[in-house]
Order: sequence, then C-alpha cells, then structure tokens
Amino acid sequence: MSNLAVSYILAVYNGRQYLAEAIDSIRNQSRPVDEIIVVDDGSTDDTAQIAARCGSPVRCICQQNAGQSAARNHGVRASRGDMLAFLDCDDLIHPKKIDRQLQRFTEAPQLMLIDAYAQNFWSPELSEEQRQLSGLQVHTHSSQPWPEFIATWLFRREVWQRVGEFDENRRFAEDSDWHDRVRFSGLPIETMRVVLARRRLHQSNLTRNNYDDHMEGLSRFYKEKIARLREQGSVG
Repeated sequence: MSNLAVSYILAVYNGRQYLAEAIDSIRNQSRPVDEIIVVDDGSTDDTAQIAARCGSPVRCICQQNAGQSAARNHGVRASRGDMLAFLDCDDLIHPKKIDRQLQRFTEAPQLMLIDAYAQNFWSPELSEEQRQLSGLQVHTHSSQPWPEFIATWLFRREVWQRVGEFDENRRFAEDSDWHDRVRFSGLPIETMRVVLARRRLHQSNLTRNNYDDHMEGLSRFYKEKIARLREQGSVG
C-alpha cells in the first residue's frame, strides 16, 4: 500500500492568505504525498505565484473562473495518483493523516474510500466579536467534530471512475452529494473515529458569507438523499 501514489487537489480562488499554510500541512505529512495540484480558478490575486514558489511536488494549473467543483474536476483529470484527496486552501490536515489512512487500507484492502472526523477552528486574526455565531450557525460551525468532511477523504481512483465527477451545477453541498453517490453505489466506505482535518473559520468563509445559499444547498441535498433512500425501499 505504501507504494501507491497519492495526489492532493486544491481548488483555489483568491486564496493567498492561507494557501501556503494549507500546502505545508500536506507537504509535512509523515508519509510524503506524490503530487499536490493547485487549480487556480481564475484568481485575481497572486495565488498562482504562491503555489509556484512552493516547488515540488506542487504543480499549479490555471483555468478561467468556473467554480470549485469544476476546479476540483480539472485537478483530478490532471492528476496521476492511485489515491486521491482534496483540501481547501484555508483548511489543514493532521500530520499523520495519509499515514494512518494508508495503514487502514492495508489492513482492509476491500475499502475504497476512508474518511474521518473534522473540527472547526477560529483563525487567529479574528477578534472575539468576529467569532460570534448566530442562528443555525451554532450547529453548523461549532467546535463539535463531525464525520465525512471532504478534507478527511482518501479514496482509490477507481471510485472516481465509477461514481463520476462533482456536479458543477451545485455551488454548495457538492461534496455531500458526491460522497452520498459513493455510498449509494455500494462501494465499501469506512469512517475513522479520529479528527484528521481542521476547517478554518475566518471572515471570508464561503459558507458563512452565503449562509442562506449554503442552507438551500444542504436542503436540496437532503431531499435528494431521501429520494434515493425511497428508491432503494429504505424509507416507507
């Protein structure tokens, strides 16, 4: 299993503030990854230059702005690894994430995707006032760890080939939709009961700044999930 190449894809739009830190969290893995592909989704800042300065194994691809799903799809198409993973440019992963997950793939070779738990953290530059949550945000942006977050995934390329790409018509919950498609495909999935990723909460979070749209995306996803369950006869 240790001989399998691992590719990380980062879809980035104007990510200069945190990008280097996200890349470092991948480069500093106890088990080195084989390639890190930064897809610059039409940024107007120096995202591409920051990625280029990182050197090997980072590779930067630029595209016209098409959205996060399109950028991730582009990154996967350009990747060469046997195993695939994603990270947003403002998030971080545990130093032993890849090591632990590859070890589990060795122990259970039938598995096709392994995820784990993630936990929110406040970016240090935010004041106490800026860290206040309101309404449903106390549930969706709390410090309580939760499973299946995209930054915790590691999966075999065959999963992508079978399930297909991210839905580029979704701006929110596109990762939940893809993960659910994997689950409904019948491919073996496992969730490790450990926190392996940290989601940064900051002033420019897409979900916090577009919260109503975010909730609409989640609502659409759960309606479709219920429909899938009904088709399988799991819901009366």
